[in-house]
Amino acid sequence: MSNAPKNLAWEPWKLNDLAEPISKNIPAYETNDAPDVSEMVNFNEENTIPTFEDELVSLRESAMQQAREAGFAQGHQQGYDAGYQEGLAQGQQQGLQNALQQQQPVIEQMQQMVTEFQQSLDTLDSVIPARLMQLALTAAKQILGQPPVCDGNALLSQIQQLIQQEPMFSGKTQLRVHPSDLERVEQYLGPTLSLHGWRLLADSQLHPGGCKVSAEEGDLDASLATRWHELCRLAAPGEL
Repeated sequence: MSNAPKNLAWEPWKLNDLAEPISKNIPAYETNDAPDVSEMVNFNEENTIPTFEDELVSLRESAMQQAREAGFAQGHQQGYDAGYQEGLAQGQQQGLQNALQQQQPVIEQMQQMVTEFQQSLDTLDSVIPARLMQLALTAAKQILGQPPVCDGNALLSQIQQLIQQEPMFSGKTQLRVHPSDLERVEQYLGPTLSLHGWRLLADSQLHPGGCKVSAEEGDLDASLATRWHELCRLAAPGEL
């Protein structure tokens, strides 16, 4: 058995004095022992790092916001374009209607002028040939009325044709000619007229170159005046 406890001096146990200062056993506070602020900041930042879900939510919200803004901008532009095109079409239509209304009197006047011009052309188509025929007949009448030119050959031919139509006449037939044509007709056709029983007479009311046959059935007017009137009537119906 050990003899150590026997060698220790015996001291009585007593309570510690509660009035003794506590600070004598606490180490002194030093400035170097102050807390590091940067470490605290780093600690706070580490604790606030966003998670993957937070990033996903943020990206989704950002994409939705951009889509809304893009859709609004596109819709606004489309609405503007549609409104512009509609307004432009309405403006063009209104302008065209106004122009047509303003030009309508001019158009109607032009149509009336075209109609009148066409009517004038249609009238000329029927008038010009008649006028030309009348001019030609007037010139022929003027020429035939000149004794040196009118040699009576046309009259002799006309009388011969009338003689060939003898069955048309019965009874006492009389042939009247202008006094200036009497001698020539008597010279060339006297025997033929006597053979058929025709009597040759002078009639100052006839124009030179014309003749008239009178019979019991009626008269056959072959005078120049009558033939002239008939030609004019055929050339220009309704004019005479």
